[in-house]
Amino acid sequence: MTALPTAARDREIRIPVDSEGQKAALDSFDGLLPDESLVIVAAAEPRELLNLLQVERKGTFEWSLLEAGPATFRVELTRRRAERGASREVGEALAWDHDRLDALEHRAFERLEAGDAAGAGAAWAEFAVGLKRHIRFEDEILFPTFEERVGMPPGAGPTAVMRAEHREIEALIEAIGRALAGNGAAVPLRAELHALLGQHNMKEEHVLYPATDQALAPAERDALVARIQAS
Repeated sequence: MTALPTAARDREIRIPVDSEGQKAALDSFDGLLPDESLVIVAAAEPRELLNLLQVERKGTFEWSLLEAGPATFRVELTRRRAERGASREVGEALAWDHDRLDALEHRAFERLEAGDAAGAGAAWAEFAVGLKRHIRFEDEILFPTFEERVGMPPGAGPTAVMRAEHREIEALIEAIGRALAGNGAAVPLRAELHALLGQHNMKEEHVLYPATDQALAPAERDALVARIQAS
């Protein structure tokens, strides 16, 4: 896993889940420069905001879940270096999310090394939410699409291996979370995660994602990324 810097979180705003809140969020997003981020905080999942972004700011944003309720939802919006209306591809969208997650994981252990246990736990919680969501949309959306297009039965071929690795990764996420909470040594478990996740991500980025993009027409790739954002 390569640790990359995350986009600066210039602002965090709390919005009501109504038209006024959506307008405030859109106005704040429009004030971002490329690669800058904004964290939206709401009492319910801001799905209508995502719908508006997909229609009115198509192709210009990344939508990253940081906290998934039940009382509070936090979503990071990042401004992409793309023109409004730009089409997306599976490879670029999901590789970007790999890099974002790598940076969160790095931040958690950087704070742990600095003696900031609370900061480490907070960063790890965001990493865990993001990686579990990434795994879920691959299992439920990406892999079935790939299998259907290439004529591969579910439970066979590379996606079967990927699903098995997902279960191992999920177990390590939980184990490291418990260790960071004071119930074990996190660093050795981190080494296991790096070994597994590094190889897993490489196979996805160099084999599975390009093969999926190749199997889909441009409009289908774009629609698939929109489904993944909404998952």
